[in-house]
Amino acid sequence: MQNTRFHSFLYSVRPLCVMYETLRWLVHKILFFIPSHTPVWYQFDKKFEPGQPCRETLPINNRWYRISRPLYRHEHVYYNFENALQVNPQVKGLALIFFMGIGDYLYTTPMLEALKRKYPHLPFYAYVGAGFDRNNSPLVGKLLENNPHFEKVFYFQGQRHPLIWKNYDYSDAFKNIPEGFLAAPVYYDYGVHIPHRVKSLFETFGLPPVEGVSAPVMYFPQTPAEVVQTALAEIASRAQNKKGIVFLQLDSRGSSYTYPYMGDLARGLIDEGYFVMSVTKGGPLDNPDYFEVDIKKFAINETWHLLSLLKERFSVKVIAVNSVFWAASAGLHLPNLGLQHWVDKKVHNLWYPNIEVVTDYFYPHLPKEKQIMAPPESYSPHNHKIIDYKPDWVIKWFKEKFEK
Repeated sequence: MQNTRFHSFLYSVRPLCVMYETLRWLVHKILFFIPSHTPVWYQFDKKFEPGQPCRETLPINNRWYRISRPLYRHEHVYYNFENALQVNPQVKGLALIFFMGIGDYLYTTPMLEALKRKYPHLPFYAYVGAGFDRNNSPLVGKLLENNPHFEKVFYFQGQRHPLIWKNYDYSDAFKNIPEGFLAAPVYYDYGVHIPHRVKSLFETFGLPPVEGVSAPVMYFPQTPAEVVQTALAEIASRAQNKKGIVFLQLDSRGSSYTYPYMGDLARGLIDEGYFVMSVTKGGPLDNPDYFEVDIKKFAINETWHLLSLLKERFSVKVIAVNSVFWAASAGLHLPNLGLQHWVDKKVHNLWYPNIEVVTDYFYPHLPKEKQIMAPPESYSPHNHKIIDYKPDWVIKWFKEKFEK
């Protein structure tokens, strides 16, 4: 996607953008002999000059990448770094560009670890989108700063494509990529035909497939942050005589959803004998058996670190809508009652075996025994697309699954 005034205008007006992308797709379907540029930009041992178009400088006949285009709008690039290094063994490092949310990043961590094992001699630099939007969170940069496989983390201003989520304007990232580094955006294929996002990432980056689905890899400091130590001591004291701890995450940035019965659910769990923690606001702050994690005080990695330390002393369970804590609970190895609050036929791309899925729609690509079919009386409509599960039913399913 070239950052020109023409394209900026097209992408700012959604109807024009739809017409343009549809016409582009039709042209390439009818006139298939026209050469097609990849939907993302690459740089190979040539310094990008600001103001100049970003070009692929690795000869295409060496096939260091391949493109899959089931539809032109859903094209996907698969990398072959082995071929790239054969073309030029003087590559100095890998510049990996991230334009994604925190949950998206967690799915990449097993691949990033495997990639570093394969290329231990190459330094890894990370380039992270600096703005918040539906797809991106700059907080990913803070997680990458804790990732031991990356030497440096930079931020860039990226322009989000209104239709094709993989096509971002990466030109600002290239200003800080050193000469001789091979740059590639970190992304995955996503669809009903994909078995899992982690498997797609391994295939995208030319790594051997792994059996099963690798859980996210989390990196914590040897000494917990002061805010973690303080909260750990307070919660350990207050939860001492409880059945266990239930952690709630009941809002989702991706679907713009917040569970409306947060307070009732928290109080119901407390009445059942649990200590309740939450990152979603709306709980009973005056109740000694409730602790709300203030995201202004806790970095996301500090919240995960706190849960990992609590897990050593208590039985910790999670109740979460389909958002970042689906992946985080798998990385922390915590049982999760996952509330699937809207129909997403690609949900198997995001699922881990620790998640029991509450759903009003049967998913053929998820194990049947991991789905809890919700009857109509157990939820109410939130809008035309999203539903709200009633607190008493959520508690009922939680007890059936996790108290046996």
